[in-house]
Amino acid sequence: MILRRVMEHVKSQNWTAVAVDFLLVVLGVFIGIQLGNWNDARLDQRAYRDAMARLAEETAETLHSASQTRTVINEMLSDVQPAIDVLRACETGATAEEIVNRGLNIIRSGRGVEAVTIAVDQLVENERLQKRQSDEVSAVLRQLYSDLHRINSTVEFVQNAANVGRDEHPFIGFTGVVDPQTTFNGVDVRRARINAPLAEVCKDQSFLKLFYNWERSHVFQLKLIEELEAVTTENVRLLDLADVNTEVVEHGR
Repeated sequence: MILRRVMEHVKSQNWTAVAVDFLLVVLGVFIGIQLGNWNDARLDQRAYRDAMARLAEETAETLHSASQTRTVINEMLSDVQPAIDVLRACETGATAEEIVNRGLNIIRSGRGVEAVTIAVDQLVENERLQKRQSDEVSAVLRQLYSDLHRINSTVEFVQNAANVGRDEHPFIGFTGVVDPQTTFNGVDVRRARINAPLAEVCKDQSFLKLFYNWERSHVFQLKLIEELEAVTTENVRLLDLADVNTEVVEHGR
């Protein structure tokens, strides 16, 4: 319609009307672009605030999980370390064997805590969300991203190292089928047990090493939990100081 009107004005050589029509077209395009930019900025701002809200939830989840895992590891250590003492002292008898077998079943599994990083990954890796962050907030998020992934990688390495040789030692045997409800975790249907006299087993350093490796890895896991809690708490404090939940950097105004 506008094009037809422009052509009519050109034919009639009404240059003032042509200029007005041209300005209207340019203005319409400009307004359309600005409205699109405004809408994109509004959506990015909402996505940024949603990501920050998820980060707060994931942080709370990580801290809760860390606290729970610390409790579980300490409980497991309370069964593993007495087994180590029995083996080191080469104690014998039914009670000593029960202590070793309980510790043996504990070291068949491992515990560790990994931080949830979905939100911080999005905030650091998404360019559009990066543009909504101040320099201060961006620096804190990048540091948090780096620290969490470093800790997660270390947790995975320690867990893998603790699994080496587990359940493969010749002194490890298994019971018959056991009612899962009678086991310590409600899952196992067979229990591990030593398949040789304890007086013989305790002299095998490779068997004792299974317990040492598990103990060392889980004491280190406790250190990682402590570091994870410190890193998370400190960076959340910094983000709160920066008021990231309400601060949105407007670009292109």
